[in-house]
Amino acid sequence: MNCCFIFSGQGSHRPGMGVNLYKNSSVAKSKIDLADSVLDYKISEIMFSDDEETLKKTINAQVSIYIYSCILFDLTKDKNYSLVGVAGHSLGEFSALYANGTYSFEDGLEIVKVRAKAMHECETKNKGKMSAVIGLEKDIIADACNNTDTQIANINSDQQIVISGSEQSIDDVSDKLKSLGAKRIIPLNVSGAFHSKLMSGAKEELKKIITEKTFHTPQSPIISNYDGEKRNNSDDIKHALIEQIDNPVLWNQSVKELGKISNNIVEIGPKKVLSGLVKKINESLHISSFNSYNDIREINNV
Repeated sequence: MNCCFIFSGQGSHRPGMGVNLYKNSSVAKSKIDLADSVLDYKISEIMFSDDEETLKKTINAQVSIYIYSCILFDLTKDKNYSLVGVAGHSLGEFSALYANGTYSFEDGLEIVKVRAKAMHECETKNKGKMSAVIGLEKDIIADACNNTDTQIANINSDQQIVISGSEQSIDDVSDKLKSLGAKRIIPLNVSGAFHSKLMSGAKEELKKIITEKTFHTPQSPIISNYDGEKRNNSDDIKHALIEQIDNPVLWNQSVKELGKISNNIVEIGPKKVLSGLVKKINESLHISSFNSYNDIREINNV
């Protein structure tokens, strides 16, 4: 069955993630042991622990979600699914590129490690936050953000748009959006103003590590967050990954492009966070989700 695979991003972590896979799957054990070696510290202990405060830190959450998502993909690939396209939400784009063969697991992990560290440094220097705006058109939100320290960070669907910026600016813009008719403004449980200019300082380190790594021609195209366009060229993919860090995630457009490739979508990640968005964007798509050892056990002998 031809399928597009999608991968969730930061915020989809959960305490204890990977421990059941590690205990029951030789594939998972091998990948997690390899990750400990590549990173030169025990990310496994952070993943397996019930200490959510430590896990959710950017420097830990990003590498943990990448590792976990790559393992889930390994355990689902070739099981009646023919991969014809991929996409990932922000951080998830890096798991997507492993899935379509753009780079090795180790190279992807090293890139994510650098990205996470650089973003952590930015969020420490430039205090910011993010909020989801429900029920207001993009153009109205964009106008409200003009000449402020807030910008659109994610276009998740027509009715869910995330704004990102400095703390005071987000508060001021949120009040304005409420007066303009927003149904809800939901503060997000994140540690920084991701996909805003407050993250631009992370770009140089990310560009350096991405430039160093070998990107192969992918086995299937990726729909890039940066512009919602289908990409097969490795240099173009590198450029889009670098630009993604301080530009909006165009998830709404990305899902529409995936639907042109296949009607079947498979979500991979620690939590089922993208399926609902996909249905809101295109209710005709058939979506399934693999998030845990129990999900994998149904299709594999692991």
